[in-house]
Amino acid sequence: MKEQKEYNFDALLTHLGEFGRYQRRVYSLVCLMTLVGAWHTLVQVFLAGIIDHWCQVPEIQSSDCQEWNLTDAECQEVTKDIGIPIGDSDQYAQCERYNLTDVEVYPGIDLNNSTQTIPCNSGWVYNTSQYKTTIISDFDLVCGKSSFSNLAQSIFFSGMLCGNILFGAIADRVGRRYALLVALVIQLTAGIATVFSPNYVIFVILRFLIALGNGGIMILSLVIGTEFVGPSKRILVCVVGYLFSTLGSMSLALLAFLIRKWRILQFVVSAPSSILCFFIIFIPESARWLISRGRLKEADEIIQRVARTNQVEMPESLLEGYKEKNEDKKQQEVKVVGSSDPKNPFLYPNMRRGLLCLMWMGFVNSMVNYGLSLNATNFGFNQYLDFFLVVSADIIGILLCYYTVEKWGRVITVCVAMILGGSLCIVTGFLVDGIAKVIVASLGKVGIAASFAVSLFLPIEIFPTPVRTISTGVVGMAVGVGSILSPLLLILSDTWSPLPLVVFGSLSISAGFVALFLPETMGRKLPETMQEGEALCARRRTGGRGSYGSLIDNSHEDEEIT
Repeated sequence: MKEQKEYNFDALLTHLGEFGRYQRRVYSLVCLMTLVGAWHTLVQVFLAGIIDHWCQVPEIQSSDCQEWNLTDAECQEVTKDIGIPIGDSDQYAQCERYNLTDVEVYPGIDLNNSTQTIPCNSGWVYNTSQYKTTIISDFDLVCGKSSFSNLAQSIFFSGMLCGNILFGAIADRVGRRYALLVALVIQLTAGIATVFSPNYVIFVILRFLIALGNGGIMILSLVIGTEFVGPSKRILVCVVGYLFSTLGSMSLALLAFLIRKWRILQFVVSAPSSILCFFIIFIPESARWLISRGRLKEADEIIQRVARTNQVEMPESLLEGYKEKNEDKKQQEVKVVGSSDPKNPFLYPNMRRGLLCLMWMGFVNSMVNYGLSLNATNFGFNQYLDFFLVVSADIIGILLCYYTVEKWGRVITVCVAMILGGSLCIVTGFLVDGIAKVIVASLGKVGIAASFAVSLFLPIEIFPTPVRTISTGVVGMAVGVGSILSPLLLILSDTWSPLPLVVFGSLSISAGFVALFLPETMGRKLPETMQEGEALCARRRTGGRGSYGSLIDNSHEDEEIT
């Protein structure tokens, strides 16, 4: 009985210190990577900020304005009055102008209904009172190209999806640490190169590469942060990681307010990755992963290092026998499930059901979460303040999540949060622009943030060590698909303005009910074998703490490490 207990890694962490000095030091570095990752994820809200524009009127030259004794500001207004028609909403048209060929113009002339209008054939003039430059103004992404900025954000999120899959697989093969370093280098290189983008196509390609690295960083930060902490601190670690991501989004509003030129802003959010690359020397490989690969000597060295830093005495023989037990576990997994590929969670019926539920929840959470954030500058109050308030609502959601998951459990928290958040999204769609719309949208974001936070660590708690990273990557793939569709769904507002928020809310409510099919993981140790993961997923919100049901005898779990 005692010997079996020694091979329980969660119990080992309890002896080391579930979230001791060493783990806190490492996780603080990981959180900084998450913060910078949040900048890259949402910076396009300001790189492609909403900017007023109208047609260039080549028939009116600066010399004409000098002849009329007008200042530059007065010249711009007179040019608009003369050359730009007024639309149905009493605003200057943005995509057409008067044809002034052979027309004698002067200040005060009224050409309404008397002069032919033509599309902008000489470029556009942009209002620089708020944004000095954006990709909209540099690449003329207006009128027939107005959806290109949404498309660029969707392509970015497709890069995040690819990063989740690619680096999830790489991390399971070569380790978390080296995969994280590669992701950081890609993020840094592509981020700096984006500053010098000469056109839209190059910009989109480089943003895709940023997202590729960013997706890897996000998933690996979560895995590294949770694999080396004990069960009782696992929620705290996930919540803190999400909190840093939110702080990154909030600080982005301040950066964008201070920096109104998109190339400078892009450089500022990219440069810190050069420092983060050096932090990798302070981040160890996951001992849990090393053990699962049979590299016990390396795992032992890391565990002893943790023990010294946390000032804990470790028995020298604590890891002896791990190799033999791992081999026994591998043989047992094949016998229990009878699969020719025991490392594929889709071949296990209970894990397959749990994975599909988590994929749907991740898909919806991502779509709604990013949809609200990307749309925050369109709520009609103040673009910077609107964005700040909507993303800062995540903090309330995170704190609620941290409190409720240990009181109600993971499943009920997700269910209630998604249903309430979705309902408020629908209400937001029917409110007029202004502060009331911002407040209701922020309250809806609270619910979505709470459910999103839980959804981030559920795959880690449900799936066993051999497939934990790849399973988290598969859920991340669903998250990526939701984020890809999110900016494209915002285009539906051209058809009916409340439609995107109605879609977001309806899907969120459906995902809340799907959560009821997941197992409750509150208080359970992380499953280490495929057999344990399958048993856990079979339970579905039943059973006591720390048990996996009839498939496994874990009676040794209550013993102490000595």
